[in-house]
Formats: sequence, C-alpha cells, structure tokens
Amino acid sequence: MLTRKTFVSFCILILVSIGLTTHVYARNLDYVSNVTHIDVDKLWTHTALISADIHVIGNGTITMSGSVLGNPGTSSITVNAVLERQNSNGSFSSIASFNNIRATGIIWDWTRQHSVARGHTYRLTLTATVTRNGTSEVVTASSRPIWIG
Repeated sequence: MLTRKTFVSFCILILVSIGLTTHVYARNLDYVSNVTHIDVDKLWTHTALISADIHVIGNGTITMSGSVLGNPGTSSITVNAVLERQNSNGSFSSIASFNNIRATGIIWDWTRQHSVARGHTYRLTLTATVTRNGTSEVVTASSRPIWIG
C-alpha cells in the first residue's frame, strides 16, 4: 500500500510529466491577424491543417507563407501558390503563381518574398494535394486580403 508521501510524490510526477508534453506557441498578434485557416468544420481524410499568410515588409515588398500538415502516413504534399490582386469590381486576378512546390513527409512549409504595386489589395491562395496511403486529397486556403498602401 502507498504511503501518503509516496502518493503525493507520484501525483506531482504525473502533473510534471503532463506539463512537459504540453506545447505553447505565441506569435505577434499583428502578424497573426492576416493568417487564415480553413474552417475547422471541414473534415479531411489526409489533411490536418492548411494555412496561408501575407505579411507586409515595406516599400511594396511582401512575404508570402504557407503551411500544410498531413495526417500520419502522408508521403508527399504538393502545393500551387497563387498571389492575387483585387480588381475594382471586388474580384481577384492572379498576378504570380508558384506551381508544384513539393515536400515529402507530413509537413509542407513555404516562405517567399515578392514585390507588389502599392495601392492595391492582395491575397495568397494555396491549393494543396496531400498524398497518403496511395490516395490523394485536394484542399485550398486563402489568406485574408491585405491592403498595401
């Protein structure tokens, strides 16, 4: 039978172990405000997460970035990234595309700088093909539109 001291020590050990396995991430809120994640209501077979982001560096330069996380068993992720500019009628047109950016394994992570004209609104759209256990799934995400003044 366990003594009270042994029982309390055991409980503290379990709590510390749980604390060591918990990960906490923090980001600058100004930066995160432009990130868009796909609706959590959507259930995919192969994909755990997809996100797209545009961040203004300055002087008409932006950083585009994206992430795709496949579920366990994912063998490859291929992404087409499209930078779009908003037209006067509110629709978006492609101004640059980066196709067939491929990663093996469950993580695809990408960052690229690009020069853009000031005085317009831009967004980044990612279309990912996630291959897992011999079958593929296509998912899409777009960043929130961002004005470059």
